[in-house]
Amino acid sequence: MARTTLATLISTLRELVNDPAGTAQVFSDDTLQRYLDAYRCDFYFEPLRAIPTQLAGGTVAYYEYRDGHQWLETTQAGTAVFYIQDSTGATRGTATWADVDYQRGVVTFTTNQAGTALYLTGRSFDVYGAAADVLTDWAQKVSLQFDFSSDQQSFSRSQKQQMLLAAAERYRRQAKPRRANITRPDVAGVDDD
Repeated sequence: MARTTLATLISTLRELVNDPAGTAQVFSDDTLQRYLDAYRCDFYFEPLRAIPTQLAGGTVAYYEYRDGHQWLETTQAGTAVFYIQDSTGATRGTATWADVDYQRGVVTFTTNQAGTALYLTGRSFDVYGAAADVLTDWAQKVSLQFDFSSDQQSFSRSQKQQMLLAAAERYRRQAKPRRANITRPDVAGVDDD
């Protein structure tokens, strides 16, 4: 069963690929979770950037903190998927947050944090990379269908495959670049004697 902390991301992925949930859906939530997890980035104790807010009288307050990651998995029912800690390692509970924008990686606190160093642990996803893979696999399923004519009517199912692949390519261009590890055989490694 798909994680409840991914409900928003699964819904977003369904919108991107135009596969609404229901009896006619092509992919289950569990399947979409697997696509998202293939594009998951786990990060630990990463510093949040404090954003100053100018108040009357020239004073500054720090309610908003930002992270460079986007499309974050939510926290729900005490799960340790998304949490904020201070420099001592003490966790800031959800009651201290006024709002979290999981899509943009922005946390707003209920009280002034006075620029305190805060750190985020969580999971970020590349929804565009996942959408490209979903659409490519959908096109593969459609490729097994064929065009046909009957009673002076023509049915071109191959058009659907072309459209799915075109949409997949658009999302692939929006996806984050993937890093590859390359080993050069002409350079001696650390373990080589």
